Amino acid sequence: MLLVAAMLSGSSMFIGCGGGVDEEQMQALNNLKAEVESLQSQVRAKEDERASLQRQISDKDAKIKKCNDDMAKTRSCLDNFGKESK
Repeated sequence: MLLVAAMLSGSSMFIGCGGGVDEEQMQALNNLKAEVESLQSQVRAKEDERASLQRQISDKDAKIKKCNDDMAKTRSCLDNFGKESK
C-alpha cells in the first residue's frame, strides 16, 4: 500500500514538472500551421493551373488530330480524282 502511494505521488510530480507549452512554442506552432495552410493553398492553385493546361493541351491535340484526318481525306480524294480522270 505504501509502495502504491509512493508511486502515485511520484508520478504526479513528474506530470506537474512538464510545465506544458510556453507562449513562444505556441506562437511557433501557430506560425507553422499558417505556413502549412499557405503552402496547401499554393498546391491547390498549382493543381488547378495544371488541370487547366492539360485541358488546353487535350483541346489542341484534338484539333491537330482533326486537321490530320481532314488532310488525309483530302489527299485521298485528290488521289482518287487523278485516277478517275484518266
